[in-house]
Amino acid sequence: MNLKTFRAATMADALQQVKTAMGSDAVILHTRTFQRRHWLGLRRREVVEITAGSGLNIGRRRVQPTQRVAAPPTEQPVARQGSNYIEASRRLMQTPAVGNVLIRELSQEMSQLKSLVQEMVNTSRRRECPDVPEELFDYYRQLIENEVAEELASEILQKLHREIRPELLASEALVREKIAEQIEKYLPIAGPIVRTRLEGPHIVALVGPTGVGKTTTIAKLAANLKLREKRRVGLITIDTYRIAAIDQLKKYADIIGSPLRVVNTPEDLRQAVATLQDYEYILIDTAGRSPNDTLKINELRAFLNAANPDEVHLVLSSTASQPCVELAVSRFGDVGVDKIIFTKLDEAAHVGVVLNVVRKLNKGLSYVTTGQDVPDDIEVGRGRRLAQLILGSQS
Repeated sequence: MNLKTFRAATMADALQQVKTAMGSDAVILHTRTFQRRHWLGLRRREVVEITAGSGLNIGRRRVQPTQRVAAPPTEQPVARQGSNYIEASRRLMQTPAVGNVLIRELSQEMSQLKSLVQEMVNTSRRRECPDVPEELFDYYRQLIENEVAEELASEILQKLHREIRPELLASEALVREKIAEQIEKYLPIAGPIVRTRLEGPHIVALVGPTGVGKTTTIAKLAANLKLREKRRVGLITIDTYRIAAIDQLKKYADIIGSPLRVVNTPEDLRQAVATLQDYEYILIDTAGRSPNDTLKINELRAFLNAANPDEVHLVLSSTASQPCVELAVSRFGDVGVDKIIFTKLDEAAHVGVVLNVVRKLNKGLSYVTTGQDVPDDIEVGRGRRLAQLILGSQS
C-alpha cells in the first residue's frame, strides 16, 4: 500500500492534491489541522494535513480471467472515469475524519463572519454617534426612534455613563430606571393653574396653531376649576373665525354654568375682562394661527396685550411632526409664552417631541390631554410618566 501526506490551506485543496497524486481510488487514513507561522513568525495560518493511501482497489469490479471483455465505446472510459471519480469523492467526504474537519472549518468561518459583522456594526455606531458609550448605544437608538433629538439623547446617556458604575450597566431594569431619572431632569413641570392675585381674576390665555385642540382643552380646564375646585370661572373667546368653535364652547359654558364673552377686537377683549372682575379665573380661547402668518401672529400679540394675562400656555399637539412643532415654538414664542400644554398624547406614536420642545423653550409643562372627554381626559404634567413613555413603558 502506497502512503503519502498532503498539506494545503483548506480541506478542498488538500483533497484535490490527493486525487491528482493518487487517483480516484485513494483512501483517507488520517486528517489534522495545525497552525504554522509565516511572515517572519509574526503571523499564523492554518494548515490542513491529509494522509492517504492507494493500492486497495476499493470499489473496482473484478473480471474473471476466462471472461472476455469487449472493447468499450469511445465515450465509456470517460463515463467510467467520471463514475469512479464520483464514488471516490463520496468515499472521501463520508469518512468521519473529513466530516470533523469540515465541521470545524465551518464553525471557524461562522465565528469569523460574526466577528466581521460585529466590527461593521461597531464602526457604524461610532460613525453615527461617536460620543455615546458602546454599552448604551441600544438605548440611544431607542431614544432616537422615539424622536428625541440626537444631541439631547447623546447628552442624557453621557451623563448617565459618568454617574453609574460600569458593572451595573448589565442590568437593563436599572439602566432604564436611571435613564428615566435623567429624562425627568430635562422635563421641568409647571404644575396646575394656581391663582396668584390677591384681588381680581387670574387670567389664563391659550395660544397655538390650528387643530391642536385649544377649545376642548380650555373647556376641560374650566370644568375642573368650576366643578371640582368650586371656583368662579368666566370664559372669553376671540376665535371668531370658526362659528363651530364658539358654539362648542358655548355649550360647555352652559353646562358648567359659566358666562362666555365673544370678542372681535383687542378693545372688546379689554372690556370683556372688565365685566368679569368678580370671577376668580378668566380663561381666554384664542383663534388658531398658522405659524407662517406673521400678520395673524402680530394680531394675537395685540389681543394679549389688551388682556394682560397672568399665564400664557402654548398648546401643541403630540402628533405633530418635529419640524411643525419647532416652527410653532419659534413663532409663538415671540408673543410671550409661560407654559406648555401638549394635547393628544393618547394618539401619539412617539412622544420624544415633548422632551425636545420643553428643553428648547425652557418652559414648564403644565398639562397633557389624553382624549376628547370633558373634563376627564386632562392631567397635570408629570416628568416621570413622560420619561417612561419616551422609553416605551407606562408609569
